Amino acid sequence: MNLCRCCLVLCLSVFPTSAFAQEWGAVKGRLVFGGDAPEPVVLEIERDADVCGRNGLIDESLIVNKDNLGLRYVAIWLDTKEKLSIHPDSLVPPKEIPVLDNKGCRFEPHMLAIRTGQVMHLTNSDSVAHNAAVYVRRSTPFSEIIPRTQPLEKKFMKPETLPTRVDCSIHAWMKAWLIISDHPYVAITDTDGNFELKNVPAGEWKFKFWHERPGYLQNVKQGDSAVPIEKGVWTLKVEGSKTLDLGELTAAAEQFKGKK
Repeated sequence: MNLCRCCLVLCLSVFPTSAFAQEWGAVKGRLVFGGDAPEPVVLEIERDADVCGRNGLIDESLIVNKDNLGLRYVAIWLDTKEKLSIHPDSLVPPKEIPVLDNKGCRFEPHMLAIRTGQVMHLTNSDSVAHNAAVYVRRSTPFSEIIPRTQPLEKKFMKPETLPTRVDCSIHAWMKAWLIISDHPYVAITDTDGNFELKNVPAGEWKFKFWHERPGYLQNVKQGDSAVPIEKGVWTLKVEGSKTLDLGELTAAAEQFKGKK
């Protein structure tokens, strides 16, 4: 009997209980703009106008799908100070290198999620010079010219508590955002406002909802009911082997009027 107890203690010390019992679920939904879709604002281009002025650049700080009111570029992430279980499929960051390109005198993509320790590439596909000023707070910020002949490689070892702004100091209208996280539970809404976080550990977690215009989303409805979201935080219960479908979430239009 004593031998059995010793074996059990040894197993539990090497393999935590969560390794045997952990279940995984998913969270998905669709964020829509609570009003008429605003017309895209065309930018006036002065710097390098012969190249950048022919691209029909628009203000990307608020992109709403005119067909279905889908709200693009909302970042959703699981926020916790606890040690977080990571699904076995996501323990190692994806092999595909995340790329932030300067293309058509804009950053592509406008918002990019990356994992700590993951090498990212900043590239320049244009015929004019660009730089990237990255305003990280928990790592060393930098502002560097991006070579046209090879990618600028960067790696961040600490997660950021908020999305990180990226500017091009040469072209003032150019802006992008990095979501730097130490776990894979991050989503960015697509052109229809859809998002999904997969293989989330079962349990009750805080999720943050953020958009560059208002910052944290505040006024959101699920059908006719107000969502219990405060300073962008919504506490949700994720059940194992199930998908928590939040359905259509309407973000009140007035919170997007100003720019941060």
